[in-house]
Amino acid sequence: MRAKRGDHICAIYSTNAELAETAARFLAEGLRNRERCWYVASGDEGQVVRASLAALDIDVNAELARGALKLISDDGAYLVHGAFNPEATVGVFNDAIEQAYSDGFAGFRAAAEMSWALEHEEGTYQLIVYEALLRSLFANCKAIGLCLYDRRRMPLDVINGALDTHPYTVRSSGGDCCANPFYDAATSRLSPANEAAVLAKLSRLDS
Repeated sequence: MRAKRGDHICAIYSTNAELAETAARFLAEGLRNRERCWYVASGDEGQVVRASLAALDIDVNAELARGALKLISDDGAYLVHGAFNPEATVGVFNDAIEQAYSDGFAGFRAAAEMSWALEHEEGTYQLIVYEALLRSLFANCKAIGLCLYDRRRMPLDVINGALDTHPYTVRSSGGDCCANPFYDAATSRLSPANEAAVLAKLSRLDS
């Protein structure tokens, strides 16, 4: 995927196979670069991500055993004291980044499926606040983040907010990380979006 430290990446996917392939390629790249890697699942898709990693010749059990790879549930990363708080969650990732370097890894990267926000009160509103905070964290700590959004489930205004808050995206054709033409550094919260405009953005990413 050729991501670099400091990148905050958004991937909009349409199938579970696309999710697994995108996440696995991102994580495999990090493991080969001697980075500590997290995958944060929002359901049971962690198993298909494991299978995709194995297909890329990653020894998943060995990477888990040595602490290079961690597969965790959404509540293990996003819920602090039983609730989602954007600032507190950023603190969880900040601590993880510092710990990765302390443990001798060359860096830290995390891939996360974001549909968990749909299950929490005001989760989608707070999600974009969180994404705006997270981009600064990854840029300053030289870590790498990949946020995966399900096109089938996420409201279009949330997808628009995700595109606004990520400087980089993954194109459907080829799956490589590239500059996001829709990034807006001024976006810090969820706003209503024009459906036709968002669909036009997604069409452009698909091309």
